[in-house]
Amino acid sequence: MKIVSVPIPGKAYDVVIETGLLQRIDHFVDANRQIVIITDDNIPSIHVETVVAKLPSSLVLKVPEGESSKSMEMALSLTDRMIEKNITRDALLIALGGGVVGDLAGFVAATYMRGIDYIQIPTTLLAQIDSSVGGKVAVNASHMKNAIGAFKQPKLVLIDPLTLETLEPRHFNNGMAEMIKYGLIASKPLFDALLKQDVKSNLEEFIESCVIIKKTIVTEDEYDTGIRQILNYGHTIGHALEQLSNYALLHGEAIAIGMAMMSIGMPFEDDLRRLLHKYDLPDTYEYDKTALFEYVRTDKKASSTSLNMIVVEEVGKGYIKPISLSDFKARL
Repeated sequence: MKIVSVPIPGKAYDVVIETGLLQRIDHFVDANRQIVIITDDNIPSIHVETVVAKLPSSLVLKVPEGESSKSMEMALSLTDRMIEKNITRDALLIALGGGVVGDLAGFVAATYMRGIDYIQIPTTLLAQIDSSVGGKVAVNASHMKNAIGAFKQPKLVLIDPLTLETLEPRHFNNGMAEMIKYGLIASKPLFDALLKQDVKSNLEEFIESCVIIKKTIVTEDEYDTGIRQILNYGHTIGHALEQLSNYALLHGEAIAIGMAMMSIGMPFEDDLRRLLHKYDLPDTYEYDKTALFEYVRTDKKASSTSLNMIVVEEVGKGYIKPISLSDFKARL
């Protein structure tokens, strides 16, 4: 078992990483508490059944798989169903699934009766190393990803690498894009290890390395006003590409393309593209430059005239660089 403490003042919690952990979830959660599990209709039933077997009184609420479930309408539907079942403010909400489930369930936890406790049980690599840690919860607006949200730290994050065995290769590789990002912005040893090793040979260690990087950054900047923005390397372009593709591109695939575009002319460009190809991640995409720019203008990091871009010139050393929107448009 590996435990990474996230020491946010007044909101500290642990991230527990252990193979087979789901079989012992009742060691971490009070089974006598009123519990709501939010999951999606595509998560392998074995994961839901394992958790419910240990927490038999849980109310299980399922949403459709995919980004379309991250909506105010779905959040309201879940809230209404919880009210109908007399879920109180003392309840515990469990987010069981990938990043969409974690973001949506966290948003419901932040807003239901002005806030209830929740824990994250991420079942995808992307959610395990990224979205489950740090307390960002949100739903999408019509023309902006994650436009409506809050900062709501979980009480606990439980990571069982065994859940990754049920992932399709494309969805595992989707998470690898974020792992590669961590190496680029904060850890040359991680980046080098990814080039040389098979991640699946030592999943717990690789997951722990990413969680440690994430917790270090979010502890310093909980509300994303400074250094935390380096976690968005490749994301400004990536989020725009996700929306332009109508989410045919998975999040990690779009971020991979964004990172590749940001690496053009950098000394590590070839190594990055080699690593993306190793995990069947795209490094290019045909897009309409005008449409892409319009999406970028609505990015949460953009002002009316400028944008905070995340730049990596040397592996392991990401930094924030303000750029004018006109300059960004010219670069496209």
